[in-house]
Amino acid sequence: MKDNANGLSKHDDLYRTIIETVKDMVTVWDMDLTLTYVSPSINDLLGYNREEIKDILSHGKRSNLQRVMMPGSMDTFFDAVNKRIGEYEKWDSSERQYPVELELIRKNGSTMWTETKNSFLRNSDGERTGFFSITRDISKRKHNREKLLKSEERYCSVLESIEEGYFETDLAGTFTFFNNSLNRAMGYSKEELMGMNNREYTTPKTSKQVYKAFREIYATGKPVTIADYEIIRKDGNLRTFDTSASLLMDSSGRPVGFRGITRDITEHKATGLKLEKSYAKLQNMLDETIRTLAFTVEVRDPYTAGHQRRVAQLACATSRKMGLSSEEARGVKMAALIHDIGKIQIPAEILSKPGRLTTNEMDLIRTHPEVSSGILKGIEFPWPISEIVLQHHERINGSGYPHGITGKEMNIGAKIIAVADVIEAMISHRPYRPALGIDKAIEEISQNKGILYDAEVVEACLSLLTEEGFTFD
Repeated sequence: MKDNANGLSKHDDLYRTIIETVKDMVTVWDMDLTLTYVSPSINDLLGYNREEIKDILSHGKRSNLQRVMMPGSMDTFFDAVNKRIGEYEKWDSSERQYPVELELIRKNGSTMWTETKNSFLRNSDGERTGFFSITRDISKRKHNREKLLKSEERYCSVLESIEEGYFETDLAGTFTFFNNSLNRAMGYSKEELMGMNNREYTTPKTSKQVYKAFREIYATGKPVTIADYEIIRKDGNLRTFDTSASLLMDSSGRPVGFRGITRDITEHKATGLKLEKSYAKLQNMLDETIRTLAFTVEVRDPYTAGHQRRVAQLACATSRKMGLSSEEARGVKMAALIHDIGKIQIPAEILSKPGRLTTNEMDLIRTHPEVSSGILKGIEFPWPISEIVLQHHERINGSGYPHGITGKEMNIGAKIIAVADVIEAMISHRPYRPALGIDKAIEEISQNKGILYDAEVVEACLSLLTEEGFTFD
């Protein structure tokens, strides 16, 4: 103890001032673990003054220490001291400076976590005479660390509970971490999968996809989705995954690898292909049904054979020219193919009559849009076919038939077919007149643009006929 006091007394005023003013607690112990010096910061740290703490720790016994140290920390403390005394000379510099974490009890009964670093004090002959300790409050850091650990535990728990596979790789694409879902999906044990490179379990096509995706992620820092990621399981079966990957960085922001989520879509993709085939089959059946209906009219009216098909051709081209979607254009085409289906109830001799029709005959002809609509109403089309064919003889100024509605009430498909129908009729031969020609047809729709016929439809038609060289098959 005398040597320790002499040792301290040899420090100059600067070092004494530092020790007396630092926030960390500085303590000196002799080799019997008796406290010989404590800095004033003990008061801020534990709430005791120097005299009180010296009285409590005058002899480093467990019964005394338990007043200021939690039981678990006392075991840590004595274990560290014994190891330090017995094994100190064998330790390297990092081990000698390794801090000890202890939970201390303040004077008010609350506890705090501290970090203590210890060094031996030696006399002039180099003999060890005691310990020199620096103790720092790490309660906040300890609390944050515990929160981080709990957060990591929750993170790991979530990763292990999700159905999707989660993985992390190094920059070369070699596994460094993965969850159990990925483990199960690939059929390998954890030991087998750890350290595997993506080239070892993917098809050549997917291996190229992964290489390209990882390069893009590394260059841009943005996530990338890899569609149809093909994995070869351990049992040799091929599975298809959807995978989303992003850049993995260390605490300093340096790229160290890639991480991602992957989902097995093998069955889903197979089901999708079946649905696509089924849908295509239904579409073919629908097409055949419409062609059959169209043929029914053409058989009864040889003079208008092909009329509906040609109207459908121009109507479909016009729809695309106007920017309608492919599905909307398809609906207009289907409606045009059967827009005159209602003529099946009109006597063939009227349809093929070479002279001018009587008023009664004309009235009968004008019923065909409603008859067409009535026939088609009971069929579930994916488009408003019944409405379109009902309106194809209406005019935007309300002068058409059967209901005299205006452009605001007309379906866009009906407006398109109305123009295509007039053009095709005028350029084709009829029993009661010869073909009038394309120039007359263009003159008709141009003069009545915005009056009888929708202006946008007419503009699209004129562009097709005069600028783009549209011709009927």
